[in-house]
Amino acid sequence: MAILEFIIVALMLASVNTERVRNYRMCPNSDCLIYDMFIDPCPEALYNKACGWPRNSNTTVAFIYNPEFGAYSPKTQLYSETFLVDWPFLNIDTNACLYTNCPVQKDTEQYWLFNLFVPEYYETTYHIVKFVLTDTISNQQCCFTFDINIV
Repeated sequence: MAILEFIIVALMLASVNTERVRNYRMCPNSDCLIYDMFIDPCPEALYNKACGWPRNSNTTVAFIYNPEFGAYSPKTQLYSETFLVDWPFLNIDTNACLYTNCPVQKDTEQYWLFNLFVPEYYETTYHIVKFVLTDTISNQQCCFTFDINIV
């Protein structure tokens, strides 16, 4: 399975519009490290700017992470972070095992591959996206944010 993941990530990273995103930020008290984040499409990353996600199209987010916890039934969610409340992105399957190997292994480098369809009804504006991976038993989290513009 690890070889298949490596091949999938390598093929995805070879895409013409995939760029390495360096301007992500870890959340306070996050129980993981993130390495080598790539977003397709994101030509803006070359200039360290927010990725432009076109409405009515697909976007792929891939990264390597190393959690400080293990999880047999992890959950995940993407939020649009605001001053008062974090709004969950709609139509996201929260079963993290769809995007990474399960069970999640403590202190082990792992791959995440997430495909997101950006529907027409998403507001065309700047968003701070918060990614959260949660162990449903211990409530430990891997959390980071990055910037996008839905265009």
